[in-house]
Amino acid sequence: MSGNVWDVDEAGENADTAAYYRAFLNAIIAVQGRTGGTGESEAAGRPGVVTISREDIQRYLGLTADEEQEGEDDEDEDDEEYIEDDDEYPHYTGEAGKWFEEVKEPKPEGLKLLNGGEFGRIGHQIKSRANDNNVARSLLQRRSLVRPMPKEDIAADMIPNSNGTAVASYQANAYVGQYSSDSSFYYTCVRDFRLHIYDTTSAVDPAAPGGISRYRETGHETSMKLIKSIRASADRWTITDSHLSPDNQRMIYATVSNNVYMTSTLDASSTTTAINFADRTTRRRGAMSYEYDEDSCGIWSCKFSADGNEIVAGGREAIFVYDLLAQKRTVKIKGHDDDINSCCWADTASGNILISASDDTFLKVWDRRSLGESQKPSGVLIGHTEGITYVSAKGDGRYVISNGKDQNLRLWDLRMMRSNEDYEQVRNRHYGIAHFDYRSGVYTRPKYKAHPKDCSVMQYTGHAVLRTLIRCHFSPAETTGGQYIYSGSADGRIHVWSLDGRVVQVLDRSETQPMSMDPSGPDSAPVGRNQRKVCVRDVSWHSQQPILMSAGWLGSGWGSREGSIIARHEWKGLSKMGYAVTDWIEKQKLERAERAAKRTLLRESSTMPGAFVDSDDESALRSSKDRIMLLPASDTPEIPPVEADLSTYGFPQGYFVVHNRASDRLLDVEADMIEDGTQLILWPEKEHSLVEDLRGPESNNQVFFIDTSGALCSRSSGHAIDVEKESLVLRHRRPVSHPFPNAYSHPLPRFSYDRTSGRITVTFAADPTYPASGDIHALLETWKEKTYVLAQIPMRKPRTIIDDASELLTSALNKPLHFFGAHKLSSATPDAVFTAGDIDLKEDEILELERSEEGEVDNAPELRRYVRVLALSKEEERALGEKAKNRLRWDVIPLRSTKQRTHV
Repeated sequence: MSGNVWDVDEAGENADTAAYYRAFLNAIIAVQGRTGGTGESEAAGRPGVVTISREDIQRYLGLTADEEQEGEDDEDEDDEEYIEDDDEYPHYTGEAGKWFEEVKEPKPEGLKLLNGGEFGRIGHQIKSRANDNNVARSLLQRRSLVRPMPKEDIAADMIPNSNGTAVASYQANAYVGQYSSDSSFYYTCVRDFRLHIYDTTSAVDPAAPGGISRYRETGHETSMKLIKSIRASADRWTITDSHLSPDNQRMIYATVSNNVYMTSTLDASSTTTAINFADRTTRRRGAMSYEYDEDSCGIWSCKFSADGNEIVAGGREAIFVYDLLAQKRTVKIKGHDDDINSCCWADTASGNILISASDDTFLKVWDRRSLGESQKPSGVLIGHTEGITYVSAKGDGRYVISNGKDQNLRLWDLRMMRSNEDYEQVRNRHYGIAHFDYRSGVYTRPKYKAHPKDCSVMQYTGHAVLRTLIRCHFSPAETTGGQYIYSGSADGRIHVWSLDGRVVQVLDRSETQPMSMDPSGPDSAPVGRNQRKVCVRDVSWHSQQPILMSAGWLGSGWGSREGSIIARHEWKGLSKMGYAVTDWIEKQKLERAERAAKRTLLRESSTMPGAFVDSDDESALRSSKDRIMLLPASDTPEIPPVEADLSTYGFPQGYFVVHNRASDRLLDVEADMIEDGTQLILWPEKEHSLVEDLRGPESNNQVFFIDTSGALCSRSSGHAIDVEKESLVLRHRRPVSHPFPNAYSHPLPRFSYDRTSGRITVTFAADPTYPASGDIHALLETWKEKTYVLAQIPMRKPRTIIDDASELLTSALNKPLHFFGAHKLSSATPDAVFTAGDIDLKEDEILELERSEEGEVDNAPELRRYVRVLALSKEEERALGEKAKNRLRWDVIPLRSTKQRTHV
């Protein structure tokens, strides 16, 4: 090739190839009625050589300038990660996203993440990988467990596996479809600028009268209960993103304009508030003045902060933060060289770390605390070779995932982000396909496997990120531990990956059943594949149930307006039977109790003279059942209630928090550690909501439960609470060792709660001091006579030099000799004080007796307070003052399973 022409030498070495191009040239001549693209080759001075223009080749062979330019650029690129061998990738079948090998075995780096304990319970992960995760068997064994079975052990392997049933349809494309945080409702944002909110607590029954609602003015059909529809502000071409406030009462949405709009999800009003992110200025025209926007933000993405008081938004090359309370924009950063398609907060606590994802292929991490000094990011996440469509955070301030147009979903650890120096080295280099347009629906062969400075932790492939900004999410933390990642796809499939890299579930929207079918009913006969292409833009996983909702477009083009369908995907083993997870557990309990009663009756029947009953004989079971019906009421064997063998020792059933009245703090496992011997302290309340669905997992170290033996247990670790040197500590259950009892091996104490007095009493089965020698019988008599109660220890702020000088001066005035003598600290024991009465103790030596007014001060600046188990005799109890008694009073507050919603 020379210049803009291809020379075909018929006399050269590749004669066959030359003959082919000669035939091709003849076809061109026949069609165009001319010789070649530029005439015969006399100009080249070589007879027999025909010159074909580049435009001819492109026109008749379909070659693109991008592909040709790609070949020219290859010589200049670093070939370390360049694809040279055809065997490195599977054969391309024509489907987008098939350039990457299917991951069939867990990746080591993914297994390391699963074993790290930050993505669900490690024990469950091990069982799941060993195929020892039989849910039915776990439920049957649940009765014999000492502590309640975590919900994750039941629900984590219940991955939705049905191809779905339509539950709503629109005549326009649905860009967003998400559950609320408590999954009490589901909402969609549609291309026709309508927002629809559905009640997901109501059953979906299309066969019932009025089961399918039709709205002719909008072409909207649904089998779900519609709460409200909102007419959105239509100042641009579509709604690209939306988000709910933490209390689920407000919704914001972006329309690629300067505004983010906010509306209510509760009342029937459709009032919308515009929040302007642009720089405003005032101009005068004659006698009139008016405001206008100086710039164009083009907001693509928006997210509420964890407290609902701020909004982060990403638009045309810039990221913004708006303070709703101050009603002003507080942050504007021009941080990218292209549109910011998505943004989010990295954590659900501080609200200081922002993530932005752009079409310039980079994700940038911003710390608001350092933006005053520099507009540079704290770090850059490099790895994608094409633009990024969506970013989603796990919420722990550490892990995020992103979908890229390079057909890769990547997992990032913010601790491994690249520096600005690394970013500047590759900022102006492009490692993707030149002029690639993802909206065309075709992803040609990539030039590079990955970016040379890729710092992503894991990569997930198999889906097609084409046509639109496909979104991705972490699975729910409470039921799955966040161990799955899921995404829509332009090929109509929903992909669910395990964190280790394997695709564990693929749902095909082309086989979605029509709206007339019941999504929770039995499976119907297989339906034929839908001939219309479906592009799944957004998917949402129910926070409590194994249910997915997907928003899929119909039609093949990126701008297609054939409409969209919302589908509900369920786990066939559970919701197809019409049960929720909790209902299923209760059903299993009742069935087990009923089977036990039948077995008892059969054994009784088999002992009757001349009677023999085979337990497997259905007729025997029926006759036994008839015998139950014929027995007198007094002789009828009762099925024992489910909780008949449980005792809560005064505590509420299930999970609860323990609040100290004197310090206004909660019982807390220090630093959320799980090591044996970790001390329990009192700490300010981390989570104010008592609704389990609304509580974050980081507050589980302040949640406890009582097992059947009366042992107090921590929810975060599952370990029991023991008493060690008067302190509460975590205790791993240990085997019996001799001599017994000892500090290593002993019965766990039993905790009981008296709601009237507010006291928590500790009962020991052996002497809690575990003496190694001495008069054992005398010691037994001593500790048995005492009452052991839980108490908070007051803490005073540290003494200053002024305090010490004042005390020393006062002492010198009262007793002049002390002024010249050394100040001797008291080393008296509590027993000595109780008998003498005139010896002053150090701060930590009096716990249970009424102290002077000065000694009762609890004004230390530390958030932590200590808790002790006090051994009180009857005389000591009678001597307690009011403040000391108040330190012994506790409120045990149960957690609720659901949040009551009231519709006015």
